[in-house]
Amino acid sequence: MSRLFEEHCEQRNKALAVLDRVKKARQGLKVYYERIDDSTWIERCLNPESSKNNKMSETVVTRMEAEQAIAIYRTAKNEKLNAEAQMMQAERIIEAFGRSHLAEFAEGRFELDSGTLAVKAGTAKPLKNGRPLSTAARSELASLLPEPYVRRSCDFAGLFGCPDKMVRQLLAAHGIEIVREDRFVVL
Repeated sequence: MSRLFEEHCEQRNKALAVLDRVKKARQGLKVYYERIDDSTWIERCLNPESSKNNKMSETVVTRMEAEQAIAIYRTAKNEKLNAEAQMMQAERIIEAFGRSHLAEFAEGRFELDSGTLAVKAGTAKPLKNGRPLSTAARSELASLLPEPYVRRSCDFAGLFGCPDKMVRQLLAAHGIEIVREDRFVVL
């Protein structure tokens, strides 16, 4: 636990150093800093009327607001990564405990003081000699199996930029449009 505490203190110290640099760079402006958590602050204008006008017309985002959003996003992303790492470690421990005490489960459940473990069925996947089947082997298997056990599916990523005129006409005739939801990411 002390390692996590040290990492938290180190992140907080880095955040304080960034805040100090920002305060020095923007000391001439009429702003104040509002603390969100240990490592996140938001810069606010001292003039409340200007912030009311910004909230009414949310179509225009200033550079300062984008900078703040990026800072908040990065802080939250780091915290999320830390939390996910802790969750993965906890899941490994729970998995090992569950497998070693599988005989003690009643109706797929095992009561503990802090919660209940339940057996959740995973997805079925074909293996051959302990390794997953290749796409070609899956296609071959699908051709051998009876029809009720085989399901067809489309490759929508391939259809998105499909240069084949016949495929585009077929989609248009059925009123189907393949779209891709692009979004901006912070690196």
